[in-house]
Amino acid sequence: MNTPPRSSGVTAPDGYKTDTGTMSSSGRTINTKAEDAKGEVDQVKPAKTQAAEFGKHTDHQAFQKDYAAAFDQLGAGAVAMCDNLIAFAQNLGGTATSYSQREAGAANTVTSAGSGT
Repeated sequence: MNTPPRSSGVTAPDGYKTDTGTMSSSGRTINTKAEDAKGEVDQVKPAKTQAAEFGKHTDHQAFQKDYAAAFDQLGAGAVAMCDNLIAFAQNLGGTATSYSQREAGAANTVTSAGSGT
């Protein structure tokens, strides 16, 4: 676990602990959920409604264009959010790998210290 000593000036909130396995697992979970959500957004957009579905009056039907444009913007925003979450998940997984490698190197240094190797 990477929990700095209380005197270090850098402390996690009480009860918060992490390790590289948790970071990797969380990164995979976030990535999977974001990819699933992105696929659902792609199935929903663009808006599939037609002007006639907004009523018989032409003034009401005119709102279909605004509805469709808003729906497209909402879909684009949702896709961008998913893309950002996927990038975050990849960074989280990469950071876990980096920490794991550094921890292994540090453990090797500590184990080898004073052994004459």
